[in-house]
Amino acid sequence: MASTGGGGEDAEEERVLSYGDVVLRRGDLSILRGPRFINDRIIAFYFAHLSLASAHRDDGLLLLPPSIPYLLANLPDPASVAAVAAPLRLASRRLVLLPVNDNPDVSLPEGGCHWTLLVLDNASPSAPRFVHHDSLRGAPNLPAATRLADALRPLLADASTGSRRRVPLVEGPTPRQPNGYDCGVYVMAIARAICGWWSDPSGGEGDWFEAVRREVDAGSVTAMRAELLQLIARLIQDKANARSQEGDKEH
Repeated sequence: MASTGGGGEDAEEERVLSYGDVVLRRGDLSILRGPRFINDRIIAFYFAHLSLASAHRDDGLLLLPPSIPYLLANLPDPASVAAVAAPLRLASRRLVLLPVNDNPDVSLPEGGCHWTLLVLDNASPSAPRFVHHDSLRGAPNLPAATRLADALRPLLADASTGSRRRVPLVEGPTPRQPNGYDCGVYVMAIARAICGWWSDPSGGEGDWFEAVRREVDAGSVTAMRAELLQLIARLIQDKANARSQEGDKEH
C-alpha cells in the first residue's frame, strides 16, 4: 500500500510543485485521483503542510517525512540511530508523528505494501508512550512499528535522572479502511485530526483519540484525495502568481 517512489524514470517525470524539501511530480497527481496506493512523496508533502500550519503554536509537535522513520528503524546500531536522531530532539517534543512502512528490504526503493502511523506521545496523561494507528484489522504493521519504537527507546531517557524510561507501545483506536489501497490516506487523515486537536486552544488535554474517531472515516478519507488535489492546485497557482508579480516588478 505504499510506494517509496524513486528510479530513473521517476526522476525524469515532470515536476509540478516544489514545497519545502518535497518535489511533487505529475504522477503523484494521478495517484491521488485514485484508486491507487499513496507514495512517500505525497505523505511527506502533506506532513510538511501540516507542520507549517501548526508552527504558530510551538515546536512541541514534530511531523517527520516517511524517509526519516524508515532510516531510523533500519540503521545497524544504536550509535547510528542516536547520531541521526540528535537534531530531531525527540525526547523534548510533546508529540512526534512517524509514518511507518512495512518494506522489509532497504534495497527496494518501492517496496512495502502498508502505511501506518506511530505517535511518540509525551503529552497525554498516559505519556510517555508510543501509540500505533493501523487502519487494517489485526494491526499487520505492528512488527514494523515495534522495530521503530525499539530503535527510539534508548533516546528517551528521563530528563531528571538520565535513566532509561519504560515507554510502552499501544494500539490506538483507528477506523478501518474498506479497501486495499487507502492506508496512506488514513495516515494523513489521522495526522490531520491529531494536528487539529493539538492546535485547538484547549488542545493538548487528554489525548487525540476522540478527534480521530470523530473526523476519520471512509467518507472523509475519500474526500481527502480531492482536497489534496485542490490544495496542490492552489499552491501551484500561488507560485505562478508570485512569479508573475516578480516579473512585473522587473519591467
